[in-house]
Amino acid sequence: MQVSREMAMALLQHLFLLTLVIAAVIAVLLKNKPRKRKSNLPPSPPKLPIIGNLHQLGKSPHISLHRLVRKYGPIMSLQLGEVPTIVISSAAMAKEVMKTHDLVLANRPQIFSAKHLFYDCTDMAFSPYGAYWRHIRKICILEVLSGKQVQSFGHVREEEVARLIHRIAESCPGTINLSKLIGLYANDVLCRSAFGRNFSAGGDYDKHGFQKMLEEFQELLGGFSMGDFFPSMEFIHSLTGDESLDFNTLLSASTIFLTRY
Repeated sequence: MQVSREMAMALLQHLFLLTLVIAAVIAVLLKNKPRKRKSNLPPSPPKLPIIGNLHQLGKSPHISLHRLVRKYGPIMSLQLGEVPTIVISSAAMAKEVMKTHDLVLANRPQIFSAKHLFYDCTDMAFSPYGAYWRHIRKICILEVLSGKQVQSFGHVREEEVARLIHRIAESCPGTINLSKLIGLYANDVLCRSAFGRNFSAGGDYDKHGFQKMLEEFQELLGGFSMGDFFPSMEFIHSLTGDESLDFNTLLSASTIFLTRY
């Protein structure tokens, strides 16, 4: 009797999940249903229902995009899930986007991890362009990036370059992971300039998990997240585990800063 009840509960759970998936698919199909109005978009490769052109990116998106650009030109449109995307791949087009029309195109995509890790995108990297962004940018320039401040951190850069060279020398004649070593250098300069301490190679912050936390931040913000391509279906982040990873990383960061300051 107990086994039958458990089987019935499991069957109901599977039916419920199947119903959710079918409802989500129908909603996406209805949302992406072609409209009769003519769109003024650049050329685009054929796309599939729901996922659009995601399948064409492959394991090496930069190589896949290069192949598509050779066929469709220096400006093309892709449908990445629910997200319409314009790909620019020439210097002239890049100048139009980055310089001539930079204010029109200055906004940033508010990805799921940035919303959670930076308190609804209130940092300078992911904050939408506007009065708030201009204000925090002004503070950053005055307090961190001004000529006087940059010169004051000169000794930090010199010491960290010396540490970088020492790490490279220690790795010889074996294989050298330059990406990791340069990443350590950049993070050490940043942390010493911002916090007055280093965190790697047994430093104070390394003892409290600061290095691991930084690596998790970089992975979450720079990695691939399926849910970001389907904003209307936020439950995908729960299914993929991104939501719990964001929460644990934010908790780790908050604990480190609250206990140290």
